[in-house]
Amino acid sequence: MENLFDLRRIIAGVFLAWGVLLVILGLTGSHAETTKAAGININLWAGVGMFVVGALFLAWSLARPLFSSAEVRRAAGSDDEGAGRGDDAGR
Repeated sequence: MENLFDLRRIIAGVFLAWGVLLVILGLTGSHAETTKAAGININLWAGVGMFVVGALFLAWSLARPLFSSAEVRRAAGSDDEGAGRGDDAGR
């Protein structure tokens, strides 16, 4: 459940949403908007770029997931022995 709040997934979602919105605006935009931008459909190209960046962030978060705190402790070799005893407090 900790992977749900992975920042990479949140960033991916934002980029994907804006990318889809800009692609739709680029495909449905008027010819006047394109001529104002020197003949380049800026909404379409920006949307495609944002969609690609969002897809890369999502692929990264799926390929290299976060570790839970229990997995990190296990990899470090400690298994919470002695945690919370308080006999080492103040040293």
